[in-house]
Amino acid sequence: MSAPRWAGGAAALAAAMLLPASLLAQGGVTAFAGAEARGVSYQAGLGIKSVSEIAVPFAVIWPASARLSFDLGGRYATASRKGSNDSTVTISGLTDIQVRGVYQLIPDIAVLTVSANLPTGKTKITNDQLLTAGAIASDLLPYPVTNFGSGFNVTTGLALALPVGGWALGVAGSYRLNGDFTPFADTTNCPVNNGTAGCGYKAGGELRVRVGADRLIGQGRLSLGLTYSSFGDDEFGSSPIFQSGKRYIGQGSWTFPIGNVGLQVYAWDLYRSPGSQLISGGVTTQKRNLLAFGAAGSVQMGRNVLRPQVEYRIFTMGESTLASAGRLLSLGVQYQLSVGDRFAVLPSVRFDTGSENALDSSGNPTSQSVNLTGWSAGLMLRATM
Repeated sequence: MSAPRWAGGAAALAAAMLLPASLLAQGGVTAFAGAEARGVSYQAGLGIKSVSEIAVPFAVIWPASARLSFDLGGRYATASRKGSNDSTVTISGLTDIQVRGVYQLIPDIAVLTVSANLPTGKTKITNDQLLTAGAIASDLLPYPVTNFGSGFNVTTGLALALPVGGWALGVAGSYRLNGDFTPFADTTNCPVNNGTAGCGYKAGGELRVRVGADRLIGQGRLSLGLTYSSFGDDEFGSSPIFQSGKRYIGQGSWTFPIGNVGLQVYAWDLYRSPGSQLISGGVTTQKRNLLAFGAAGSVQMGRNVLRPQVEYRIFTMGESTLASAGRLLSLGVQYQLSVGDRFAVLPSVRFDTGSENALDSSGNPTSQSVNLTGWSAGLMLRATM
């Protein structure tokens, strides 16, 4: 998750409510491909020595007309977790592929999106791969791929924006309908419903509503946003098993120039209310909160652009009260090297340092804090045809 970078005007705000601004900015078919590598090392205390991941992303964006655009993207990835006993477990495979269509119903005012998650990703995780899958799904640490496969789903969304008194105000809503998939390779303990064992897992539908505001302040731009999500019951073997808590995301950023340098300061906060395990008499899970703030720069160097960034994250969780669960300081830089008018090379590097807290038998953070260090490097290629 990163701070929103909405362009000026109501149309740009409407687009940013539901899709990346870069999608609307392209004049021809644009293809992306590259490689990303990430590694994290832990000191003793969590039963884990390291986690690593290599991902190969690919994407295509096609503006079919002035109003209609399509995009497609996915990754191939391999992720490994090394335990304290030096045992290493790896998950490799293709992720799900996302396809999406975007149509401007009313130019500068309304944007409609329809997207689908195609179930091309790896599922049927073995028991010894569960810890690896959990490690890359970290709340605190960002990995290129956090989930290999989650089955077929369809999302529809509508965004509206209007200029009001110097502000571009917007509201967007979407709903995601999920199909089922088989998450585990071991099917011996699947739940029995009406005398039949079922191993399919179906996540509850998600309703998401977002409001945003954007305006010029001097030579800078202020952007604000708030997102709310609620979820239906998850089902395993056609039986309700889990009710996810609601999610609230607040975002704010201020972008302004200093000479030929563009600067952005931003903050965002993700709060997850407690969920409920429906098969355990309504036992609730921990509430979670992730706060991040940082600054990013954009230095124009002829046709090329240097983009440094610094970010600090604070993760808290707990059943009754939020307690410290981890912290992360990240320093990164990306360089956009333009090769002619239609090709660009984007290398990037990042360094992380922080800590995670050990959990007790109930899953609540303890006072034991374990230091960690991380790195990542990437190389993306972009071509417009």
